[in-house]
Amino acid sequence: MIPDDLQDQAALYALGALNAGETAALEAAMSGNVELHAMVREMREASAGLARSVPAQQPPAELKQRVLRAIALEKQAGPSGRPTATSFNWLPWAIAALFLVFCGMLALDRARLQRELADARAADPLSKATLVALTSPTGDHPDAKATVTWQPDRQSGVITINNMPPAGAGRDYQLWAVDANHKDPINAGIIHVEPNGVTRVRFKPDQDASQIKAFAISLEREGGVPKREGPIVMIGNA
Repeated sequence: MIPDDLQDQAALYALGALNAGETAALEAAMSGNVELHAMVREMREASAGLARSVPAQQPPAELKQRVLRAIALEKQAGPSGRPTATSFNWLPWAIAALFLVFCGMLALDRARLQRELADARAADPLSKATLVALTSPTGDHPDAKATVTWQPDRQSGVITINNMPPAGAGRDYQLWAVDANHKDPINAGIIHVEPNGVTRVRFKPDQDASQIKAFAISLEREGGVPKREGPIVMIGNA
């Protein structure tokens, strides 16, 4: 069991609030006390880790006032620079209290955020989605990027395309789903690319696609075709 005074010193040490003599004394105590050494390490890791892992928090107003009152007491010290009998040095203790309360607040916030994230993932259908990146198999469109977000439970998805030239007059891009249970690729609809080379389209294959192996985009005649005829311009394995 670590004495209360050493626990207080450990809190101030973790904050860097001890003077050189106090620091040396505590480090000497840590060298022969494994439990104390572990406490100091944990407090330092907690202060650094929590600060990086949770959103910034405004300090409680009452703690801020405590620190300000402690500073005011310091200014009331006697001419010798030493505190008077009625002005005890509360500043390090106020900072330590602020630190400990903040650790508790941040730990609670972190646990709450983790619970909310787990709940959101459980409720979000996109958590079960498959992401497929499509590229040009021939290198004809080296800058084009296409990504399919496929939701098998909904039998639908979204395709996002960037840097893809429009299909041209009398032509259309057509999306296909390559499924292990079907001999031929399944039609997933026409993809109209904007003049700036960007588009985002929600699609739904016209047949059940429960074992998708790949998605592909072909260049077809305007209006699309029931069975692929034109060349594959983008493809990606699921």
